[in-house]
Amino acid sequence: MAKKIREQAISLVSYLKNVNSEDISENQDVQRMFCWDSGSINELIVTVLTEDYIPPIILGEEELGEGLVQQYIVDGIQRTTALNKFRNMNWKTTSTFENSIIQYQAKRRDEDGHLMKDENGSILWDSLEFDIKNKTFDQLPEELKKKFDEYQIRIVIHQNCTMQEISKLVRRYN
Repeated sequence: MAKKIREQAISLVSYLKNVNSEDISENQDVQRMFCWDSGSINELIVTVLTEDYIPPIILGEEELGEGLVQQYIVDGIQRTTALNKFRNMNWKTTSTFENSIIQYQAKRRDEDGHLMKDENGSILWDSLEFDIKNKTFDQLPEELKKKFDEYQIRIVIHQNCTMQEISKLVRRYN
């Protein structure tokens, strides 16, 4: 019987919550340890904040019996760990970037923080830039935090697997 592959896209913050709550396990027996340098992490963060393409994260879903399953990261542990470090572990970017300036739009506010509108009642917008060198997630403007959290990460799930099959998939993709 053929294995079924399921694809979905979820927000990055939801994916990371699933990993941190161990609904998706990082602890697969042949999974390699985190090995990215700071420059690689920086560029992945830029990719998310500029809404560029990231290859899908690949999961293996182990059948536990009685309709229960456990998901394991098959391919994407480096990306997952890097994004989690930045989002949830107070990791600070470094100065190693190809381009650290992120352009974004924000609602215009007055000096008291109130939303500004034109004479027709339409919200006024500003085009802004933010340099993410040497910044943590908490130091991002609210608009960039929202963009990071809402980034749609693609997930490909190999269903109906045994642990041996998941191990084979990890070796294949790595």
